[in-house]
Amino acid sequence: MKRIFVLLSIVAFGFISFAQDCETFIPWQVGKKITTENYDEKDKLTGSSTSEVISINQLVDKTEAVVESESFDKKGASQGKIQLKYYCNGDSFEVDMKSMLNQEQMAGFENMTIEYNMQNMSYPKVMLAGMSLSDGFVEAIISNEGMKIMTIRTDITNIKIEAIESITVPAGTYTAYKISSDLTSKTGFMTMNMKSISWMVTGIGAVRTETYDKKGKIMGYSVISKIE
Repeated sequence: MKRIFVLLSIVAFGFISFAQDCETFIPWQVGKKITTENYDEKDKLTGSSTSEVISINQLVDKTEAVVESESFDKKGASQGKIQLKYYCNGDSFEVDMKSMLNQEQMAGFENMTIEYNMQNMSYPKVMLAGMSLSDGFVEAIISNEGMKIMTIRTDITNIKIEAIESITVPAGTYTAYKISSDLTSKTGFMTMNMKSISWMVTGIGAVRTETYDKKGKIMGYSVISKIE
């Protein structure tokens, strides 16, 4: 479940500011930390995570932000760290879908050949209620000595801005884009279908994300509890 919240939540932090033309859904700064708490459908705490921008790099045609996210269980024990990448590309904010793959899982295939195909999720500078946003996907085709072993693929589709509204979470009250999307995750022959609703705030990310199963039953949610 923690991987799903990473996939559906875009969060991060600040101190050294860089110029960009897009509206970012991370602070686009280095140093500030955001804490997110995860709950199940019965409002019981299942874990938490912290996210921090560790570098911002000017590439040839865009600016890249690298975010380090650390997950914790409900007792506060670390469950590991991952790195996520985001881009300001012209007037669009992009999520690097490749970095959304389970990095611990992919490390198990380091001695094999991996072919990646992907389309980054993209958020335009101007967003209005009723707009549909571009889909995103990432696919890893794993082979060993020329023989295909497994395909791992995640698709985020039907991304729509449902409304622009005020929302209150433990970290504060914000004006947010309420965005719905469908998530399909395939590993070999196993497929998982879910739906999410996220409240996205410019300069912060997803302050609340709700995850539902394919029948529309809530599976859990996450909220930002602290920004420091």
